[in-house]
Amino acid sequence: MKLLDLIDQKLTEKLDATHHKADILEEGTAIYKHREWRGLKDTAYDFSQWARLWGILLKWAVPKAPQNVKAIWRYRWMYHYLTVPSFFDRLCANMKGADLRAARNNLNYLASNVTGTFNTIFDADRNLHPGSAKAEELNKKIICVDELLPALIGKGFPNCKTILFQEYAMYLPSVIQQHSPVHYINQMEIHGLPADVCPLPSFEAGLAIENDFPLIGCCMLTSNMPCDGSIMTSMIQDRRIGLPTQPLNIPLRWKREEVQEYAVAEMQSAIEFIEKHTGEKFDWDAFKEGCEIWNEQNKAKFEKWDMNRTSIPPHTGASAWLYRIFEHQAVCGEQEALDNDRKVNKILEEQVAKGICPKEIRHRAIIWNTPCNNYANFNNWLLECWGIDSVCEMIDLHGSELIDTSTHETMLYGLAKMYQTSTMRAHTKGGYEVMYDDLWRKYEEFHGDMIIMFDQISCKGVGAISGLFEEGARQRGIKMCIVRQDLMDPTSISRKDMRRDVNVFMQNVMGEEPLDPTLVDFDDDLSW
Repeated sequence: MKLLDLIDQKLTEKLDATHHKADILEEGTAIYKHREWRGLKDTAYDFSQWARLWGILLKWAVPKAPQNVKAIWRYRWMYHYLTVPSFFDRLCANMKGADLRAARNNLNYLASNVTGTFNTIFDADRNLHPGSAKAEELNKKIICVDELLPALIGKGFPNCKTILFQEYAMYLPSVIQQHSPVHYINQMEIHGLPADVCPLPSFEAGLAIENDFPLIGCCMLTSNMPCDGSIMTSMIQDRRIGLPTQPLNIPLRWKREEVQEYAVAEMQSAIEFIEKHTGEKFDWDAFKEGCEIWNEQNKAKFEKWDMNRTSIPPHTGASAWLYRIFEHQAVCGEQEALDNDRKVNKILEEQVAKGICPKEIRHRAIIWNTPCNNYANFNNWLLECWGIDSVCEMIDLHGSELIDTSTHETMLYGLAKMYQTSTMRAHTKGGYEVMYDDLWRKYEEFHGDMIIMFDQISCKGVGAISGLFEEGARQRGIKMCIVRQDLMDPTSISRKDMRRDVNVFMQNVMGEEPLDPTLVDFDDDLSW
């Protein structure tokens, strides 16, 4: 075994000395020409998990092939899911050891859950099955919720399926394929809606205008999250989709105790609305079980944060923040998700205990503001090119308060607080001090030595306080790199533009030389 390890080490050292990462990237797309070499063990593991992914996809695609083909022909966004194997490879680029294993397990769980949800969506879709009595029967027990509303409220209706309405047509395609939002954003602007709105609600509005949402469900909960742009698109969706709809109004100043009575009343009203349209009575025992599972999911997340505070941060990149968003929104309170968390944590803990860090870390970065959907593997590039490890990200910190399950009232209070601290809400609402002060706390907690601040050019709320961040970093003597991005629109700020911002900062401010010079400047505008 030692001889095999020695051969593996020498072979890897030789390949590292004669090959750079850009050597395996296609010109103009940066799509891999062939699989990445990571050493014998990690390459074999990566290939086995890649094969496992194909098994998950085939298990979904083959049994209902006619329906799935029909869905691909019907929905423009659906064909982007065909590129998922390549997408997962990008998210795992350059990973080794526990980081690779954690990433592959998280991503494959995500793939398994999404394909299972697709079966439910397409079985019930009135666009695919017009006039179908079977589809109508399924829809009686489907609760649609805005994608930024965690599905935990649905745990109180165990006989129903709660589905994040925009998640599968909008959010996930925007992460998988950088160009997927462009057509829908253009449609939104053609119809006279403001062109300077955040691309997320613009994408949603375009989908509604194009009638490209699956027609499912018996009712829908919308929300005022996270911003005025989302309120605009909720009205457009309501007109186009035609489901009985109730807005769930989430208090903005969520740090204030006096708003919690109102927030709980909104939860109670939402429950009554769902009871009315599903014919089901809210099951407090089932809801309590879901809340307790969610508490354990949060505790597993706390363990990951603790490990990332060490000198051997084992869990970073898109598989961390993307999985957390999906877990918080779509699979909160799901036992299978908790089982995956525990499996991943065991892998990470074993590597930390051994003191192994199979990656070169020059800098520990705190990444603040919302990440860029159309550059999901940005973290991988930071590490490969400049040795910057993203040990803490703002988008990873939401919805982390435990829910007191002792009474019905405390559970509703906890649910209301979870919604108030949801994705893109926990920091962008509650007053500027929430987003501002927490940055400096996390910088200290995770032992950062630099900050990467996303300048999301269409987000007016965060843009209004950008000067405060810059002044705060200057006063504290913290190096802060401003990276422009537009969340889901690659036509305004490209991936190459984002890399250029980092390159200029690292060369001129930090005085660094890249780990891999071939990754400083390359073209991937045509990439998925």
